Amino acid sequence: GGDAGTNPQNKSKASTPEERSKLYSQMREAEREGYELDRRINAWNNLNRDCLAGPKIAQFSSRAFNYIPSTSSVCSPHLTYHILTLLHAIYTTSILQSEQTVTPELVRTLIAEEVGQSQKLKDLKRSVLITLASTSVSASKLVIAEIRQRLMTVRDVASAEILGKLIQLDFDYVDEYIALSIEVLSDVNVV
Repeated sequence: GGDAGTNPQNKSKASTPEERSKLYSQMREAEREGYELDRRINAWNNLNRDCLAGPKIAQFSSRAFNYIPSTSSVCSPHLTYHILTLLHAIYTTSILQSEQTVTPELVRTLIAEEVGQSQKLKDLKRSVLITLASTSVSASKLVIAEIRQRLMTVRDVASAEILGKLIQLDFDYVDEYIALSIEVLSDVNVV
């Protein structure tokens, strides 16, 4: 009975590299699953705190920032346009359900017209602003405050054009926009 293959000690030494490889791959799989579970738990916690973007978004809430949906200069304008089209559709169909999402930062971002922005995107941004101002009193107050600030400080042409379109409409808060346009015109005539 001197067969080396039947010796249990030799068999365990022969299978040790195979077992190690198997255990190592199982360990890596467990690490991946653990990482994925951590990500899901964090996502659920953020969802429960109504903070889908995570805790780092709070640092941006106190100041305006330029919205860039992609780091690709080719994709970003197209992606922005499509996201804004979706947002416009939401605000057009159910502003009362979503008016709490209208913030001063959103209004500033919509009014700001960057150099190099397509006319199509500028027109859509203005349409969203006009929709917000003409369908929601709370959003209208934010829009008029931003327009007033821009017109009184830098005589922003885009804000004047938006104001001109708003005073032609019939909505609850239009009188405030008419008063602002009269105020702006009287300031221009004084200067």
